[in-house]
Amino acid sequence: MKPFFFIAFVIFCLLGVTGQVSAELNSLRTEAVPTTASAPKMMKFIKDKENVDRTFKEQPPVVPHETEKYAVNLKENKCLECHIKQPGKDKAKSVEIGESHYVDRSGKKHDKLVGGRYFCNQCHVPQVDAPPLIGTDFQAAK
Repeated sequence: MKPFFFIAFVIFCLLGVTGQVSAELNSLRTEAVPTTASAPKMMKFIKDKENVDRTFKEQPPVVPHETEKYAVNLKENKCLECHIKQPGKDKAKSVEIGESHYVDRSGKKHDKLVGGRYFCNQCHVPQVDAPPLIGTDFQAAK
């Protein structure tokens, strides 16, 4: 029974301290934040007409089309229908999956896609035609 009273006493003290501390906190913002804000407008995805240039050397390519309706899960990967290398397949406009996606962590090359590279959307993201949020003088890699 003694531990119960001790725990109750500690909780009571903590509640009293947090109530006192929270009353003393002030915002570090210089302007008031509005309580409600409108949702940002939906941006359009870049159309599938051409590939998007990379901005730095090791950047995963961005996806130049919408991927919302593409299933990528343990049972299926819709990206592979257009992007996997297949002998005898007509050369499509889509970019084939890079050789690095067939190499495991130990450096061994496989015939099939390596498991860690199966979920495309963990590295490759769709690109929208949106203006930069802030100004920048960043120059893309050549």
